[in-house]
Amino acid sequence: MGEDWSRWLDETPDQGEPSGRPVRSKAPVVRLRRGKGGGSGAEQPLQRPILVVGGCGGAGTTTTALGIAGELGMAGTPTVAVDATAAGSDLALRGADEHLHPISLQSWLYGRGDDEPAPLKECLSRATSGIGLLWRDAAPLRRRATYLTVARAVYDAGFTAVYDGGSPIAGRQLRPLLDDADVALVLAIPARADAANRLRVTLEWLDDQFGDSTEGQGGGIVGDTTIVVSHQHPGTESRVAEHLREHLSGWVRDIREIPYDPHLARGELVRHASLAAETRRAYGRLLTGVAS
Repeated sequence: MGEDWSRWLDETPDQGEPSGRPVRSKAPVVRLRRGKGGGSGAEQPLQRPILVVGGCGGAGTTTTALGIAGELGMAGTPTVAVDATAAGSDLALRGADEHLHPISLQSWLYGRGDDEPAPLKECLSRATSGIGLLWRDAAPLRRRATYLTVARAVYDAGFTAVYDGGSPIAGRQLRPLLDDADVALVLAIPARADAANRLRVTLEWLDDQFGDSTEGQGGGIVGDTTIVVSHQHPGTESRVAEHLREHLSGWVRDIREIPYDPHLARGELVRHASLAAETRRAYGRLLTGVAS
């Protein structure tokens, strides 16, 4: 990808239907149904599960996932931020400002034996925003479990899940979540021209892996993707989001910006109440966009 970042955007067709527009995989998938639960009869969360993935390294997926989850938690929605990276990230270390629980995602998932998870509420790390957090260690998921197994268990426990998928988006562990049309996809990039240029590769991969030619512009997984541009340095004006809006509007669900926040920039424990007011408003607007 040696070409200038704005050049490929200019190649986007202005009209007509491109070939290979994306739809979700036709492979058999057990989807997460929203609404009333199954055997327990308990009311299940109406908010869509959200998967945050980086379009490149250093995209701020963890802080974006924590910001979205924090807004849900402050609104009173039972929410758990889940580490969905391949080998474990710093999700809980960054977000558990109330209590860091020693139980990992894997320990919870196999807690009762016989492939039954332990009670989720008893295994969560906690944040003062009211959310729970599930961190994972580097060990693989066992007994043929996938993140669909995790998603079902979180859903059955009555929580809305916000997944920190890290990068790359092609990670094998993310496929069950990308396959599920109930899961909203948030694709995060830093506010840099090179990151915008590499975004093309990610969108093409989504199209190749999950698409066919039956969907028109704005359909399928790409049409349901929200792009988040994170400003990670102070005092810099970036036109990345503006250019993406100009050339990708109608192809993706939305393009949002998260402003620079000194609290996030420290790289330490994130306390949702310590975020700047504009940062919280930005996460709120992002959440509103992916919730519908």
